[in-house]
Parts: sequence; C-alpha cells; structure tokens
Amino acid sequence: MVAAESGSVAVLAEKPSVARDIARVLGANGKGDGYLHGNGYVVTWAIGHLAALAQPHEIHGPWRQWSRHLLPMLPEQWPLVVYEKTKDQFETVKQILNSPKVSRVVCATDAGREGELIFRYIYEAAQCAKPVSRLWISSLTPEAIRKGFDALRPAADYDSLADAAHGRSRADWLVGMNLSRAYSLAYDDVLSVGRVQTPTLAIVVERELAVRRFVPEDYLEVVATFRPTGAPQTSAYQGTWFRERGAAPAAAGADKESLQQAMRLPADGEEARRIAARARTGQAAIESVEAQTERMAPPALYDLTELQRHANRLFGFSAQKTLDIAQALYERHKLISYPRTDSRHLSEDVARTLPRVVAAIAGQYRDQLAPGTGERPLGRRFVDDSKVTDHHAIIPTTTPADKVSLTPEERKIYDFVCRRVLSAWHDDHIWSVTTVITAIRNDAIVDRYHTSGSAVLRIGWKVLDVAPAKPRKATPAAGDGRDEQALPPGLSKGQPQDVLDAEVLKKENARAQAAHRRDTAHRHGNGGQDAR
Repeated sequence: MVAAESGSVAVLAEKPSVARDIARVLGANGKGDGYLHGNGYVVTWAIGHLAALAQPHEIHGPWRQWSRHLLPMLPEQWPLVVYEKTKDQFETVKQILNSPKVSRVVCATDAGREGELIFRYIYEAAQCAKPVSRLWISSLTPEAIRKGFDALRPAADYDSLADAAHGRSRADWLVGMNLSRAYSLAYDDVLSVGRVQTPTLAIVVERELAVRRFVPEDYLEVVATFRPTGAPQTSAYQGTWFRERGAAPAAAGADKESLQQAMRLPADGEEARRIAARARTGQAAIESVEAQTERMAPPALYDLTELQRHANRLFGFSAQKTLDIAQALYERHKLISYPRTDSRHLSEDVARTLPRVVAAIAGQYRDQLAPGTGERPLGRRFVDDSKVTDHHAIIPTTTPADKVSLTPEERKIYDFVCRRVLSAWHDDHIWSVTTVITAIRNDAIVDRYHTSGSAVLRIGWKVLDVAPAKPRKATPAAGDGRDEQALPPGLSKGQPQDVLDAEVLKKENARAQAAHRRDTAHRHGNGGQDAR
C-alpha cells in the first residue's frame, strides 16, 4: 500500500538519484519501498526503460518462427511488455500512478525525446488515465527544480515530441526485427542489424580498411636558413623551397594544400640535392613581403557533440567517457546544465541567469575576464530563442564548485564549460600573418622559398583557451605550410639575405600519418565514438 495523503501528486523521475533531488526540494522526505513521500507528493522513479515494445512472438504467435515467408513483420498494434529484471519497480510505479490517493501525475523524466518515451510507455503499460503535467528543466539545482514546478505545463504540449519518440522506437523495431531475421536466414548465421548500429558499423569498417591500406608516402623538402646581410645571428629565419606552377601558390591566403604539394620533392633526392647546392652558391634577396590581418570570434557555446570533440582532441577522452563525466556533473554535482543537447544557443530567459552563473564560477578566472563579463548582454551569436529546441547550450549552473569534490577528469570538463561561457564576453582574437618569399638566383635559375610568420595583435578570447595536454612541438617551415615561426623585424622587399644553411629534409605524408596514428589510438580505447 502506498503511503500517501489523499489528493497527492505522483512524480515519476527517470532515475533514483534525480527522484531524490526532486523529493528533497518538494519536502517528500518519507521513505517507502521504491518511492519517497510527504508534503502532498509521492516521488517514484524508473530505472531507464521499465516497459518496451513487445517481441514479435508476443504480438503474433506464428512470428516465433524465423521464416522468409513471414517477412516483413508489420504489426497492426504495438503492445508493450514490462522488463522482467525491473518488474518489481514497475509494479511499485503502477500502484502509485493508479492509487486512489493520487489525483494527478507529473512527468519528471529527462526533458528530451528519450525521457518522454520512457514516461509514455510506463504510463500506457500501467493503464493510467489521470491528468499529467510535464516538468521541463535543464539543471538539477534546487532553484531550477522549484522554478520547474512553478511552471508545469500540460503533457499534451509535448505530444509531438512523444510522437517522434514513438516513431523512432517503432522504426528501430521494424528495421531490427525484420532485417536481423532476413540477413540471418540469408547467411545461415545469427546476425544483428539495426537502424543506427549497422550504418555506424559500416562507417567504422570503412575507416578501419582505410587505415589498414595506409602506406606512408615519403618525400623530401629543401629548407634554407636566411639572415639579413649584416644582421645578428638572432635575425635568422627559415624558408621552404616550392615549385612554381603558373601563379605562385605562396602568397598570403593561398591554398595551403596546393602549397604543401608545391613544396614536395621526389624521395630519390636528386632534384633536392641540386636545389640545396644552388642555395649555397646563389644570391638571395627578399622578393615579397605580404601581411594579412586575421580574426576569430569567440566560439559558440558547447552542445554535447562539440564538448565530446574538444575533450577528445585535447585529452583523448572517448565520446562516451565525456558524456559520462558530463552526466555526473549534471546529476551528481549539479554543476552544469543538461548535457544531452544539440543546441549551442541560450534562450532569453536562461541568458538572464548569466550574471549569477558568472558570479558562481568567476573566482579562479578573475585575471582572464573581459570587462563587463556577466553584466553586458550577449548578442544573437549566443542568445537566440529560435535556435533553442528541447534544451539550451551546456552552461555552468549557479552552484559553486569550491565545495564539491571532483575527479581530475570531471574538473577538466567543468573547466571547459566554464571557460567557453566566459569567453563569450571577450573580443575577437586578432593576429597578423606575414608571408615572405625569398628568391635565390643562380644565373638564369631562380629558386623561391616560402616563409610564414604570425604575431598576435590582440589575444581576445584566446586568453581563456585551453592548451592541449601534450602540445605538439612547433616545427618552423614545416612542409604543409601551416606551421608558422616568429619572424625577425625589419624584413622588406629587395633586402639582401645571407644563406646560412640549406638542408634536405626527409618527410612523410603528415596528414595521412596523423590520421593513421589517430585511428590506431581509437582502436585501443581512446577513440571518439558518438555516444548519443
């Protein structure tokens, strides 16, 4: 028998931990078997899915047999069954939902398509017909829960979301049940085919085959070291020889793939040695100096995918690992908003909470904040109601982190989220890129060398950027033309240069090599599979 008062409200959460958070705010402090109660509420929980679509033989007896002539299986009705392993909790939830002491129900499963499906299946399987309100929150702080209960909406407002959830669930059933049987019968083996898993597996297999077929491509580059005539040794810079093909692909803003190809020389070394020899004997002078200013706006806020990519790129976290950490920061520590979001914007309502968010997180970043952080309103790059669907971008909550015990990995993800939000108030990062072409003349032969250098003009939001855990060592004048070096001051067109050295460097296809190493690492557990 459910311990509840007449007229109580039943609240169904998706997980026990979330139910406890909600019950604490509602004052439902009494403990029952599979639920909490008090103050006019009975708070219970699912354990993920308690009910699911029936198996084929549970819908139509003859479908128990795996036979080609029975395919495709197209149910006219979609009955639900209760999972055996969580049957006891389902019975508890069913008793609560149908208790005469309960007058209405609050759906408090996760605010998204999957959470909606979990509730609707349980509600249907329990044969409940009581009125339902929807709790829709993006963080589990007490304040967010209270505000959510103050703004409950009719469940009918979310019928379209439920329809999408039902559609996906039935599509999974139709593809999985029918094609698994069809392929198993065709190949005389038990095979599993899924609407999502099979295309994903195909992508993984194609990538794996590409990795196995990978053959490093060796090539050579000629790198010369120059110094303005009469200048001190510290004024030296390096340039990489490139082959001209029509218009030289070496000016500022040139296509870098073309430049990379133009720098490559055959691996046999004959041409490279001739070029290096000419460099040591020719007359060098700067042929052109071009400067270009570039800028980069603060990045958009995190959605789950971008957070997973960033954590993988900097720390090698898999997508699932990042999701698990983010889920812990959301559920257990109450430090970030709902992580399973595909939006990178905030609504106007959420944006109004930013001053308190900044106040909660700004302490350790005090020296890196832009003037007006948390006070100046953000523009549509970050705040746009039209681009927020189920959930807004991932942001910190107003819960301070100084009294929370975080693991080093949790702290890294939380730090990501804090820095990304705080960077939104900063100016653009601005830098100049200078491209120098140095020519070496030997009679009628002119060899040209490409040098790229950059200088930061305004650090802007990059003051909050996170450096890689193991930064790659800079290699001036690398063959892909993308790495840059600090250039000496005073370089100008026509300025004569001394050639201090010219060397032939052995290279390997850097892009293919990097992809090969990255995919090898992924196969050993450091990959970035999409966990969504």
